[in-house]
Amino acid sequence: MTTHQDNDEPMDDRHLDRRSLMKFGAAAAGSIALVSCAKENPNREARDGKDEGPSDVVVVGAGYAGVTAARELAAQGWRVVVLEARPRIGGRTFTSKFLGRQIELGGSSVHWLQPHVFAEMQRYGFGFQEVPLRNLDKAYVMTADGKVHDVPPARFDAGYDDAFKKFCEGARTLFPQPFSPFANPEVAKLDEISGAARMAKLDLDPIQRASLNAELVLYAGSPTNTFSAMSFVKLAALAAWDPYTFTDSEKHWHIANGGTAALAKAILDDSKADVRLGTVVKQVETTATGVTLRTADGQTVEAKAVLFTLPTQVYPDIEFKPGLSAEKRAFIKNGDICDGATMYMRIKQNIGNTFAFCDDPNPLNAIQTEESDDTVGTILKATLGRQSLLDINDQDAVNAELRKIHPTAEITDIAPYNWVKDPFSKQAWPAYRAGWFKKYKDMAKPEGRMFFAGSGTADGWHAYIDGAVESGIRACREVTQLLEKGNQQ
Repeated sequence: MTTHQDNDEPMDDRHLDRRSLMKFGAAAAGSIALVSCAKENPNREARDGKDEGPSDVVVVGAGYAGVTAARELAAQGWRVVVLEARPRIGGRTFTSKFLGRQIELGGSSVHWLQPHVFAEMQRYGFGFQEVPLRNLDKAYVMTADGKVHDVPPARFDAGYDDAFKKFCEGARTLFPQPFSPFANPEVAKLDEISGAARMAKLDLDPIQRASLNAELVLYAGSPTNTFSAMSFVKLAALAAWDPYTFTDSEKHWHIANGGTAALAKAILDDSKADVRLGTVVKQVETTATGVTLRTADGQTVEAKAVLFTLPTQVYPDIEFKPGLSAEKRAFIKNGDICDGATMYMRIKQNIGNTFAFCDDPNPLNAIQTEESDDTVGTILKATLGRQSLLDINDQDAVNAELRKIHPTAEITDIAPYNWVKDPFSKQAWPAYRAGWFKKYKDMAKPEGRMFFAGSGTADGWHAYIDGAVESGIRACREVTQLLEKGNQQ
């Protein structure tokens, strides 16, 4: 069995598919101007990790929210320390290698309709890498009973688009301003409706229902009766209220020239912050004047403020003195979920450009070709909404599931990653439970000298890289207001 290799160096520019590497500049996708947290301070001194005395800000977590916030805060002239539990940056993004190829084992979706991450790609000169999602040779749908349907690609696309439109009907009215998700107060009222309840009212044929349910299970990382239907409808609104565009933003494009790891490194390098990898925060004590953090390896870090950018399920591992608010503790316990996982596999056969949706409880909810030819065979990417249904490290078990779709498939190598079992994530991409979408701001609300970011706190593309970047910029503004107020006293 071949597994992924952690590599902090930028990945090579080798394709994962048989199509051309595509780069889009501002002329192709429209120019974007985003307001950062602050103007660059031309008098900022280079940070080398040797500043004397307490820092201004400690950023806990070096995912996209953390690295963005670190850069923005440093641009204001604040002294920034970044504490990251893992031996790498990137958080729930993870660029690795599989059989000499660049792969993304975590968050990877980028698009020019995701304004924050697109602006970062433009800023640092990163292009787009295409996944062969269009012009399918074969498409399959497995219904909940395990029956596999060989669906002509044109029918597959048309059926899914129709199901998507029906589920997201009214999205333009409900979310007229998608980055202000509660501009229409009806959204909060409908938050209690689960994905399953909304879908039950739709006139769908069995193939459509299975395809849509598989997509929703992937989004939620759980059965569809658990998550807020409105939170998914919001994503549809962000994708210009169009199913084709949503699929394009969800599965079709990755970051070229080193992937998510290289872009995160470029952002963090720009901060010149004091970055400490392999540093696990265990205790946080706040006073009226400052914050003291204690780590598992015995470090004590003092600062004027702390910004947490952690997945919600990790917060219970930290002792807070005083404790977090009741609202925040309630959100951590109930607010979001995701039992998802991602894996790559190589099979001997060249099966061409294929895509499959597998309805719950079949575990491999989406299977798509990343590369295929007579030399390599086929490299597939599988995404699971409920990783607990399958041991993704068991190659034989994975092969048995894959053969339900591709009966002759013989897996030679796999590269799985289980985000739920990662102690520094404990969940994959965040999805809001029914009734809790309207409360995500509880997680984002500052508490004294403690501030909070992460993709689940984003107004826009929650659960995406774009949302993480957005939240880092927002948190920088909040921290800066506190620090500037302190300097004026």
